[in-house]
Amino acid sequence: MRLPLWAIRWLHQRSLSRRSLRGSFLHSKLGDRLLDKSLWMPSKSSIARAWLIGIPITTIPFLPAQSVIAGICGFFGRANLILCIGLQFLSTPLTAPVHLPACYFVGRVIRGESPVETWHLIMQDPGRVWSSEALFSLYLGSIVLGPVVGLIGYGVIMALWPEHLPRLRRPRRAASSPETVTPPDSPTS
Repeated sequence: MRLPLWAIRWLHQRSLSRRSLRGSFLHSKLGDRLLDKSLWMPSKSSIARAWLIGIPITTIPFLPAQSVIAGICGFFGRANLILCIGLQFLSTPLTAPVHLPACYFVGRVIRGESPVETWHLIMQDPGRVWSSEALFSLYLGSIVLGPVVGLIGYGVIMALWPEHLPRLRRPRRAASSPETVTPPDSPTS
């Protein structure tokens, strides 16, 4: 899959193209891995690796600098950096009402609580997830839930994602041929 031309131009104008990065400070420090196509071009394996790296990091609640950590792990794991860093924006205050109770639920079940009782506890008092006594269950659940969801997503992507996506081609406009063009009417005398 190739990036659209407007995206390539936008990146090139900001000196983020492979050509402009060659020989730069970053290239001298990080080497040719910085120019590896799997970091920048979406492919089946780089997207799957980005999911496998990005989801466990995003499930850990209140982790500072998630995007930096995901970028570093994605760089060394040869994952698609755009997706790997983009997944970190799934853990926002808007997604916290879904994300945090799920981690808390899994943490409590791992600690030996009944799933039914834990579910009723969360439904009766959703604010309990935010309490300081729930932190251990919250982090335990996120440490288990993140890699499990990452592995499931990795398997699904590797099984369902096509190796090469078909290129979308725009239909060509019909060129006017000389025999179809009618000459203007000449004035008669």
